[in-house]
Amino acid sequence: MLNSLSDDSLLRRSRIAALAGVSRPTVTAWGKQYRDFPSPRRSGGQEYFRLSDILDWLDGRTVPSNRLVGGEPVGTTYGDRVRRNHTAGGEGPTGLGAERPGAGPAPGTAAAGPDDERIVKELMGSLVDRVRGAAGVVDYLNLLFALQYLRGSDDSQWAALRKDSREATGLEAVARLLHHIGAVTDENLRRFGVSSDMTEALSRLEPRTARDLREVIERVARLRGNVFELILCEYEERAALGSREFFTPRGVVQLMAGLACSGHEPGEMWSVYDPYARSGELLAQAAASLTAEDAHGSPTALQIRGETRRADTWRLASMNLALHGVRPELELRRTVPWDGRSRRGTPGSADIVLTNPPFNMNDPARKERQGGEWAYGAPPLDNDNFAYVQHCLSMLRAGGRAGIIMPTKAGNSGHRAELEIRRNLIERGVIEGVITLPPHLFSGTPVPVSIWILRHPDDPCDHVLFLDGRHLGTKNGPRRTLSDQDVEAILDAYGGARAGGETNGHCTTSSAREVEGKPVSRAWVSRDALRAQGYSLHPLDHIRHHESVTGEAVAAFSAARQQMAELEWQVLRAQNATAGFPHLSTAAPSAPSCPVPVVPLDHLCEIKAGPSYSRLGKTQRAATDGSVPVVYPRHLKDGRIANSRDELVDAKTADLLAGFSLRVDDIVCVRSGAIGTPSLVRASQEGWLMSPNIIRLRLRKQAEVLPEYLLYHLSREKSVGWMRDRAASTAAPSIRTGSLGRLEVPLPPLSEQHTIVSALVHLDELDRLYREFATSARGTRSALADLLMNFPPQLGLDAPTTRTRTDEEDPL
Repeated sequence: MLNSLSDDSLLRRSRIAALAGVSRPTVTAWGKQYRDFPSPRRSGGQEYFRLSDILDWLDGRTVPSNRLVGGEPVGTTYGDRVRRNHTAGGEGPTGLGAERPGAGPAPGTAAAGPDDERIVKELMGSLVDRVRGAAGVVDYLNLLFALQYLRGSDDSQWAALRKDSREATGLEAVARLLHHIGAVTDENLRRFGVSSDMTEALSRLEPRTARDLREVIERVARLRGNVFELILCEYEERAALGSREFFTPRGVVQLMAGLACSGHEPGEMWSVYDPYARSGELLAQAAASLTAEDAHGSPTALQIRGETRRADTWRLASMNLALHGVRPELELRRTVPWDGRSRRGTPGSADIVLTNPPFNMNDPARKERQGGEWAYGAPPLDNDNFAYVQHCLSMLRAGGRAGIIMPTKAGNSGHRAELEIRRNLIERGVIEGVITLPPHLFSGTPVPVSIWILRHPDDPCDHVLFLDGRHLGTKNGPRRTLSDQDVEAILDAYGGARAGGETNGHCTTSSAREVEGKPVSRAWVSRDALRAQGYSLHPLDHIRHHESVTGEAVAAFSAARQQMAELEWQVLRAQNATAGFPHLSTAAPSAPSCPVPVVPLDHLCEIKAGPSYSRLGKTQRAATDGSVPVVYPRHLKDGRIANSRDELVDAKTADLLAGFSLRVDDIVCVRSGAIGTPSLVRASQEGWLMSPNIIRLRLRKQAEVLPEYLLYHLSREKSVGWMRDRAASTAAPSIRTGSLGRLEVPLPPLSEQHTIVSALVHLDELDRLYREFATSARGTRSALADLLMNFPPQLGLDAPTTRTRTDEEDPL
């Protein structure tokens, strides 16, 4: 083992020979002569050996007495000599993870700001294709990781790199610069014991010009915060890592570290361990949490240890931790962490364990595993959920705590082995709390998850705290994101409940801090109540979402009833207005007395398709200071353009695309995709842009047609069907401007058009009011039901009913 050495770098044979005081051929001979000599790792086309492996082997080889030097006593091993020479030489990682005199915090340790997000979007725009050439996008992302990593190294080294990029001209200079970036990154990572191949990855890039690579470097230089997560999101998507390798979102990371790291004392040695380190995000946050609280007290000594299964995430984790000033001990291993062969995972050695392990949710008739030591029961053979729980517990020293992400379903699964493990966990008091999280937090899995907080069995708890945070988070595309306010709400609820000692009775339910009017409900459940509930650790089996009949409930019903009454009056008024309208009388309208001319649509309108994707694509819509909305087919609803401010471009882009802007009374139709009814542009939408999937109809000056009349005609089922038939003739539904121009439009006199439009407008208004009234009636019914059926609980019945929810009944 390393003993006094704090790093586990990778060494060439020549370096091993120098440290051991032997010739290089001797090291080569050891490798050929002894089968137990450590196996080399390849990095950058060369063979390297892990320092800890070499030391373990050399500790068993005593230096012959005739080869002792410098007063070495008899019995000195080659391992002793290597330690002495290594320490005397001051070896170890340089730059990253070390002190940066006078430089303040290393770049990348602060939270990313809006400017950082904008720069990352720029880096993921057109520069991707201009720099990668025929290489993959992942190779380009590795360039961003390497530059972000080197930005946190020695300032003079980073300045020299920027200077070289400014002076580089020609593709040969570009290739040399990329090789230099990769080689320096590999060398730094080898000093951390990581066999990196960044040089090879960057050699595949083919920048079009030196200027393109220089733009990437200069944009990275302008970054100020920790953008590692922003780049990871792109890496996660582009590298198609799969559900077992998704990275833990920042909000969840902050929450887990806040729950597990609270209560430590300054000035002590703290050990943090993650058996499935992914990109090192949990270890980095734990280090930040433990050191931040001691900023004005005694310094905290940290030992950061972790294991990972993949070489690419191993490299990312090392870079991520180094950027946070953390000197990690990370191990790349192909086996599960509880097989007993880990150099990092010594049982009972961690104060804090944090992990987001892979889930395996196979359900049917699983067998129990026979091998291994399982203090709480053998987990199912093909499901590692409870194997990770028990491994985390085994790693804790007395007083330690662990936080682990678990599928919510594991809390009340009906499998016999898992039920037995939950029973043993609860009876021994090692479950401190369970927090449900909102869905869709993770990009790689739809599985609803919870955070389990565990404690060492020498410090058992008689109650389990359950929190319901499913309603928290903000929707961000297909995913949800926990904000700082959400994290603080959960931490306040958890800390407040534990500090208050809510231990009276079998089960107490209450609400803590609210987020946007929604409380974080919690329940403090005794061991007796958990027994009665069949040892369920599913929060929803314990938290009662009870709301007392208060003035707020009465006010909510009164407001709903008043709104329904107002809409009822508006409906009656609209009905009276339409009843006396000539075209809406009980008798059918008479047919026109004279023939009505029929005119092709392109005689009435200028028909123009939206801009190409190259002119208005993701890159143009990535601007954070966008102010001009872009209209897409999804925004066309009921003849109106709904709020399209989810798609914006900046004023400069809008000026360049001025020919595709919208005016009042323009009509917009779907060009490609699902053909639906068109919409009319209103005054507030003047100057908006149409997207590539939109066709714009602009009335010609001489055309004697009302825009509303034309809109109603194009919205008829027959007209929409006509357009769908023409669009369906192509491989993907899409209608051409020429085809749309041949649509025939009957054109009565303007006076008749006004009459038709007036009748249809009245019916539109009535239709809208009917729908609003129906929605209001449903809301009033719900408010009344809450008011009449929210009975207070009967005294003495706080304990939940004895019942175990089956997997099929899981509400999540």
